[in-house]
Amino acid sequence: MLPATTTTTPCVHCAPFAKKKFSSQEDFIAFEKELEAKCVDGTFIRIVNADETEMPSWQSTYQCTFCETDWELAIPEGKMRGYFLPTDQVSQPQQNNNNYYFNMKSSKRSPNCGCCLGMIFLLILLILYILWQFVDFLFDLIF
Repeated sequence: MLPATTTTTPCVHCAPFAKKKFSSQEDFIAFEKELEAKCVDGTFIRIVNADETEMPSWQSTYQCTFCETDWELAIPEGKMRGYFLPTDQVSQPQQNNNNYYFNMKSSKRSPNCGCCLGMIFLLILLILYILWQFVDFLFDLIF
């Protein structure tokens, strides 16, 4: 098994696969099929580390079997267009921005929270209306 921390200069087998961003979802799907074919023929292997649970699910690490360069694949998500680059070319701020974006998307707040608040507000208005009608009825009986 190849070590997961190796970073070297990309060779002629893996350098043509570098992508700074994917222009569309179709572009990513086509690239993913090419990458899968290269994994089958042995050019790339997917690295699964023990600390991969800390890495977001939209990132995967691969390694070229010829030059042992580590590559990182980030799946396009929203405004972040994804990439496939050697790990030493991935800038830390880009990873931090992506992690922040990923965490914002995975909040546990219900998307229907506004609807629930609206329903509660309408229920309170209905109760107040019923109370007002009851008090008005009592005043009509008494006076």
